[in-house]
Amino acid sequence: MQAASVGLPGQRTFRLQFINADGQSANLWIEKEQLQALGSAIDQLMAQLSDDPYIDIATREGQEVTPQSGAHFPDASDLELKIGKLALGYDEGRARFTLLVHDVEADQEGPANFRCLVTRDQLRDLSGNIEDVVSSGRPRCPLCGTPLSVGMAHFCPPSNGHAQVQIEE
Repeated sequence: MQAASVGLPGQRTFRLQFINADGQSANLWIEKEQLQALGSAIDQLMAQLSDDPYIDIATREGQEVTPQSGAHFPDASDLELKIGKLALGYDEGRARFTLLVHDVEADQEGPANFRCLVTRDQLRDLSGNIEDVVSSGRPRCPLCGTPLSVGMAHFCPPSNGHAQVQIEE
């Protein structure tokens, strides 16, 4: 399980990638803001729970399998969907974190199109990975936080037009 981006900074698309021990893979396309919110939700949820150990397990379409760690993600996957609704929770009965995903074109109130049960360590790794992927984009203006584009001038509103920030290639 990992977060990844495709494309150049400023033109990137984001995805969550999953692969199980059987080699089945999933690419879940996600908006940058959704990815950032997921990282924050993971951090908040984990801070509320004790440090009990968990067994590695992932679930897809009701089938429990052991996920691969550090696996190579294929270019084409068995499941491709664009995330419309995403939920993160904790299943006390299974002592696992649960990630439920609804495809943007599916019934958002119906059953999830993708379900994954993961451990605390897997979520902690994903949270760090999300932070790395999101922060690897365009640099931000130190005054207003607006993304800066290479070779383009940025007139920063907090400086009342007195500062012009530009980055070179």
